[in-house]
Amino acid sequence: MVASRSRLPKLAPDTILRERLLLWLSEWADVPVRLIAAPAGAGKTTTLVSYATASAHATAYVSLENGMSCAELCSAIGRRFGLDAAADEASLVEQLASAGRCEILVDDLHAGSADLIALLGRLVYDAPDNVTFVYATRSREVVDVTRLVSLGLAAVLGADLLAFTTDEAARLAVSARVAADESDIARLVHDTEGWAFALCSVLRHAVASGGELAGAFGRWRRQESRLIASFVDRALQTEAAELGAAARRLFDGETLAIDTIDRLETRGMFVRWRDGAFHPYRALTRCPRLVETTSTNVLAPFTVRLFGVPTVTYDNRTVAWIRRRDAHLFAFVAMQPSGRASRQSLLRAFWPDSERQLAGQNLRSACSTMRRALAEVVGYAALTHYVTFGDEIALNLSLFSIDGRNVRAHVRDADAAWAAGADAAGYELDRAALALAAGAFLNGDVPPALEGVGAELVAHLARCRSRADRAAAAFRSAV
Repeated sequence: MVASRSRLPKLAPDTILRERLLLWLSEWADVPVRLIAAPAGAGKTTTLVSYATASAHATAYVSLENGMSCAELCSAIGRRFGLDAAADEASLVEQLASAGRCEILVDDLHAGSADLIALLGRLVYDAPDNVTFVYATRSREVVDVTRLVSLGLAAVLGADLLAFTTDEAARLAVSARVAADESDIARLVHDTEGWAFALCSVLRHAVASGGELAGAFGRWRRQESRLIASFVDRALQTEAAELGAAARRLFDGETLAIDTIDRLETRGMFVRWRDGAFHPYRALTRCPRLVETTSTNVLAPFTVRLFGVPTVTYDNRTVAWIRRRDAHLFAFVAMQPSGRASRQSLLRAFWPDSERQLAGQNLRSACSTMRRALAEVVGYAALTHYVTFGDEIALNLSLFSIDGRNVRAHVRDADAAWAAGADAAGYELDRAALALAAGAFLNGDVPPALEGVGAELVAHLARCRSRADRAAAAFRSAV
């Protein structure tokens, strides 16, 4: 018998909650299967565990292991939902109908036998409507992704969305107690491509070595080369020998046949598709690019200040908004949970009482002037990397550092730390939030559309200040 790991794995103490990933999983919760597909070290397990603890529905977490049988998998899922008699596929399907709304989270799908993978494929179609699945895997080959997506039965969370944004990297640096400025964080995200294994390892290496974050990526690669090689070896040892050898040749700078590189990317073997070409993960290659068409430009982030006098800057150049309302529209989008807002939501928020045609015209004009103001500092060619204007206005949050979002995230992390009894960490996170809030939200010029956000931030900061003051007083008393 092979015991299933149905209990949630432990996470690192400095783990942060990445709300945009949980939001994605929640938004697609009614799709029969959500597939998290990315190479080893991308944060798949952390995402599953975070979602399991935050989901509004009952969840069963199971990690597939070598030698696990179909009966053992069914039994493990059944036990999590109190279905003790679910010893095989038929009885599991039958009993899940009475389990209420529930989600089955399966980790390491790529490690399962052909029989296990076939069983999990059948469950997508055969399970009752009250049950949905989240499968985490390195390889997209283990399930028929194309067919499931085309039928509307699946949604895919890939490596690009799993990659850390600059906001998330900044929060993680605070959690790990690494001092870094915005340029250091932007460089870290660029060098590691947001790959969780590399980014987190660089931060922890900086802590252990007592050094600064500037230049830490290069130091980590040099000083931890054996650790990196061991990590890659473990990830590749389950693959066919010829594919593993091809991956290592690619990391060494050798140009491979396009079909081979395509297979490596599909199998989750540390290859990305970007700028119209495949290239290996930067952290693992001796050569910075695979083909000459791969872009080597570093996309610097925008810095958005919403506390005090609101400003949006790029490479020391400040965006000059043409109208005051443009700045307010931008701030509204920036503070949405996903960094995007539909045109309809913007019309309701900013022109609630206007005639529909006139309101639509005003919004179109605002979008045009916002686009022009942003393009003045970054250029029209690069602007599409940062923001899109379509049925919705959407910011690429990986390229924006927004103080209001960071305050919100620090407070949420502080709440979790205080609740867990980690008072020192909670105190530091509260102080980080208060340090970012230098002045009133939008300098006190808050339009009705943003009053709710402003009130939320004021309440958050009041809670931080109260806790920080109590902690400081307790420290003085102890001394």
